[in-house]
Amino acid sequence: MLLSSLGLIFAALWSHVFNALNVITIGKRQTVTWSFWFYRVVPVGACHSATLAFGNAQYLYMGVALIQFLKAFTPIVVTIFSFILLGSRPSMAIVMSLIVLCACSATTAAADVKVSGHGLLLAAASASTEAVRLVLTQYVLQDCRFTLWESQYYLAPAAAFCLVSVGWWYEGQRLLESGDLAIVANNPLIFFGAASLGIGVQLLTAAVIQGPGAVTLKVLSQIRNAGLVMIGVVLFGESVSPLQIAGYICSMMDLLLFQYQK
Repeated sequence: MLLSSLGLIFAALWSHVFNALNVITIGKRQTVTWSFWFYRVVPVGACHSATLAFGNAQYLYMGVALIQFLKAFTPIVVTIFSFILLGSRPSMAIVMSLIVLCACSATTAAADVKVSGHGLLLAAASASTEAVRLVLTQYVLQDCRFTLWESQYYLAPAAAFCLVSVGWWYEGQRLLESGDLAIVANNPLIFFGAASLGIGVQLLTAAVIQGPGAVTLKVLSQIRNAGLVMIGVVLFGESVSPLQIAGYICSMMDLLLFQYQK
């Protein structure tokens, strides 16, 4: 989790530096009140750290392939939380495509004999916290009309603080005892490069959420997840049944239909 926080730390740092140097202009000073910060900004950071914590923990109970299969549920979860938090009402066509998507995803899980109840709960928790984070970020970018750099200026510090705090609590003692922190000191350019690329990831993610929306972001993520499934099969020798493959193909096709209807 500490490694994952590098991109957010750099996004928070450079957005404030660029603002101080007048490279970018940060507005919305009146919008970001203490109430707004507490109810809209802090939950984004808290959900970001919770998503990573739950997401990493599920690998202790389930294989890579099944986890990626189950992530096909994420667009559904995001849509549900969009309705709960923002009042977004999907059309009947979208609802039907979600039902088909849910059925196909459930087929992939049922076909895996190594399904863990604890792992499924962790997967559900990870999807839920990620959905809350994406929906609140969409609210800031679309409804409040924040620019990409404004979103990093206000959201990245809180997210970075939450990630570093939770990451240090889980990993700090082990890092100190193992001496792995020396790896960072011995390879500063590599970690600097990774953190710098993290800024690009943060800005591109925000750009997609600001444009098509959070659900589209998760639909595009399924393409990446398909590659991870194949990596799990090839590198780790995980077995994937024909029923799982059929269920996942059905999920991917329905995701395309879902995006078309949206």
